[in-house]
Amino acid sequence: MLGGGPPKPTLKPPYPFERGLDGAPTLVQNAETFAHIALIVRFGAAWFRREGTTLVTLRGAFASPGVHEIEPRGTLGALIPRLGGLTGGVSGFLVGGYFGRWVSVRDAAALPLTPETLGAGTIVALPEQACAVAETARVTRYLADESAGQCGPCVHGLDAIAVALEEHAQGRDRLPQLRRWTEMVKGRGACRHPDGAARFVESALEVFADDFARHARHSRCGRRAQAVLPL
Repeated sequence: MLGGGPPKPTLKPPYPFERGLDGAPTLVQNAETFAHIALIVRFGAAWFRREGTTLVTLRGAFASPGVHEIEPRGTLGALIPRLGGLTGGVSGFLVGGYFGRWVSVRDAAALPLTPETLGAGTIVALPEQACAVAETARVTRYLADESAGQCGPCVHGLDAIAVALEEHAQGRDRLPQLRRWTEMVKGRGACRHPDGAARFVESALEVFADDFARHARHSRCGRRAQAVLPL
């Protein structure tokens, strides 16, 4: 941790911009944000809203995976062909990273590209032959294991959700528990880690509802676990 001590979320308020490192106001940002600040200072806020760009990372079934500089305007449906299109059919898009949300293919066409929807700037196109239930279980286990161990909703709640997803992927119906537990952890953590994980799981339950139902009824959905989402 920059100021010493364990790397765990701090109690808020005060927020870092009020009292951070050594008790002084502290700005915590990344290199891309500082580059944007320089452009805003040079050309003005109106220019940046009209001409500014952002970086996105494409993974999965995109024909041109990697980091791309885009204009955060328009829709995801219009952006995909400009970036080379897809390598095949997809069953959904994860927009905004693991604290973002899954979006159906139908809704992705009109999804507006804004800082709010892009979130962490990662878009994953899940190939249609990949098992969305297994992918969701795998990432949720990773998120649970990344807990700082500081609060119950994170330590116990996310682990319970991860176990339930793993069991559901193996054919044991855990949909009632998943719906209840994801709702229970939201807004109760020492940081937003449980909220982001819950949003990731809840959106998967919605977008891939048919696949989750097939796992509950038949122990499988007919697709393969492929580890498409990076850890």
